[in-house]
Amino acid sequence: MLSAVLITLTVMYAAGIAITALVALIARHRTGAGRRPFVSVVVAARNEEHNIGRCLESMSRLTWPRDQLEVIIVNDRSEDATPAIVREYAARFPFIALLSAAPGTGHLAGKTNAVTQGIDASKGEIIMMTDADCAVPPSWIEETVKYYTADGIGLVPGFTAIRARNLFEAIQTIDWFALFTVASATNSMGFPVTAVGTNFSVRRTAYEAVGGYRKIPFSVTEDYALFHAVTSHPSYRAVFPMDPGTIVTSEPCPTWKDLYRQRKRWFTGGKGMDLKSVGIFAVIWLMHAGIIGGLILNAPVAMVALGIKAAADLILMLPGIVRFRKPALLAAFPFYEIYFFLYVMLFPPIVLIHRNVVWKDRDFKANG
Repeated sequence: MLSAVLITLTVMYAAGIAITALVALIARHRTGAGRRPFVSVVVAARNEEHNIGRCLESMSRLTWPRDQLEVIIVNDRSEDATPAIVREYAARFPFIALLSAAPGTGHLAGKTNAVTQGIDASKGEIIMMTDADCAVPPSWIEETVKYYTADGIGLVPGFTAIRARNLFEAIQTIDWFALFTVASATNSMGFPVTAVGTNFSVRRTAYEAVGGYRKIPFSVTEDYALFHAVTSHPSYRAVFPMDPGTIVTSEPCPTWKDLYRQRKRWFTGGKGMDLKSVGIFAVIWLMHAGIIGGLILNAPVAMVALGIKAAADLILMLPGIVRFRKPALLAAFPFYEIYFFLYVMLFPPIVLIHRNVVWKDRDFKANG
């Protein structure tokens, strides 16, 4: 009985992954050229002296018309040289500005508070966001704005790649590609799941229609919360392209401890997912648990299931590898499989037991 259930769950998982990867790879979205709306780029920065220079250097190379652009760096009470570095760039590039975040009110706290104040100070029709440890391509804005072809398109997120210089960083890159591939494909299928603030844009009218972050309940993953608020609004939808022209590059987590904290924050922030998403994840968790049980009770069947799962996971990473030309990542795939297995099995009980998350040396509770 256990063997039949395990094989059934694994085949369901593999079929779902194959469909997801295919949709992500073949999906095409309408684009339009020629529009030049005013664009505001908002970046929250806290203690980013080692990263903010690279971010600002990429902003300085943006090819969007300077008279239609502003870049607002929100200093979230940094205790290092972050503000000084931003001032240096602002003196050289008039479209770059430094804003110091005031203490939050109500449920606004941490990064959410900083981003909110940045958006309040901005004037763009399109608001684009990334993180202070990210670098954007020169044509990032035009390659994103071209997807805003109709008033009903409220969000256009994009893919992010991790700078992979070793095995640990390659594992993170694979993980991000898998996440973004699922997010892009499910959005194309009319089932929006998530987006990440490293490469995120929103139409101002959509942001205002949901009341902005002041009306959205606090979440330790503010990007996820805004994505769901906008895509749940009857007047707006998202377009999530797998477009090499929009890909942002982010710094990896430097240590396993940092990676654990990041993934715990993501997982905790996703606790408000709808029942369909919960059901999908429950199937994935049960399949992994079944493989562990099968290795004890019926090893041959469990090994077959493990092989099917690994093949499916490989299929899921292929769209990102093909579209963004990252074939070297294939060498890290066996190690990623070990990491992913542990991640799926361990994080649900960890999040249930320990609700607090740490971001930029601050502690937050999942419920705000």
